[in-house]
Amino acid sequence: MYKYLTLLVLGLYTVGCTPKLVTQTTSDDYSEDVSAFRPKVEVKTEEEPVKETAMTKNRGSYVPPTHDIKTEMDIIMDSIAVHNQNKLYLTYTIQVYIGRSREEANQIREQVYRALPEEKPMLVYKQPSYKVNVGKYFDRVEAYKTLTTLRASFPGALMVPERNRMK
Repeated sequence: MYKYLTLLVLGLYTVGCTPKLVTQTTSDDYSEDVSAFRPKVEVKTEEEPVKETAMTKNRGSYVPPTHDIKTEMDIIMDSIAVHNQNKLYLTYTIQVYIGRSREEANQIREQVYRALPEEKPMLVYKQPSYKVNVGKYFDRVEAYKTLTTLRASFPGALMVPERNRMK
């Protein structure tokens, strides 16, 4: 038995130690004609007249605009921007957790992320409590859809309206 095993190991060792034949290829031997696949280009001679199109027609000299309202529009747009800075708009977020434990808030945040990976739950600290909020919705119906999905896992979740200033 040991005699066969020794012969097998010796045979494998001999086969493993034999020099390997390395084949060498050079790119000098290789050539390929790809001219059949190249696109054909038509060469125009100067004898052929160029066809006039709407883009090549002479349109005349440049005429500057006479009734430009750019400065008036800039003034109006600036006044609208200043007016909108003072306006408030209403958004909705879903509050999943509120409490004093940061570890528990982080755990709940991870659970929300596993339940809804497309949403980005945020951990908010307002002294002395931690909150886990989900989403920022402009529409109450959209927020309610997410709220009903989250209530299956988090029965204490609620929708919170927030007033924000325009930026």
